[in-house]
Amino acid sequence: MSGATETAGGILQRLSDELAGAVETAGQATVRVNARRRLPATGIVWTADGAGSTIVSANHVVERAEDITVTTHDGRELAAKLVGRDPGSDLAILRVEGTALTPATRATEAEPKVGTLILALGRAGALSATIGIVSAVGGPWRAGGGSGSRG
Repeated sequence: MSGATETAGGILQRLSDELAGAVETAGQATVRVNARRRLPATGIVWTADGAGSTIVSANHVVERAEDITVTTHDGRELAAKLVGRDPGSDLAILRVEGTALTPATRATEAEPKVGTLILALGRAGALSATIGIVSAVGGPWRAGGGSGSRG
């Protein structure tokens, strides 16, 4: 085996290990949201304090405003309350009282760059992940119920 192949293999293994670690870490802040009849959805723990945790999800997956639960990374099923929604940006805010969950870690870069690797996680069932690349930055964006502009 040539030195270049061994080096490339080492780099790919380290990248794979780093990605798996990032998924494990981010997965702690990724919850399953049970707020529609047929299929669960995904939410992200945005903040946590001594009184509870705030979770962000997509508005279109929160079909009901009552009897909502979230399932955490360690399998706990907790009651959640819908505290706000914005159909225009397709965002819904849920609150779990009395439990400080692990919030998502914020990115350190101010703006994404074209070519940056990204991970997308979901927990509609078991934790799942996919990888992608930022293909464009800037300009107007569209959400499920409307549109907006970056700014």
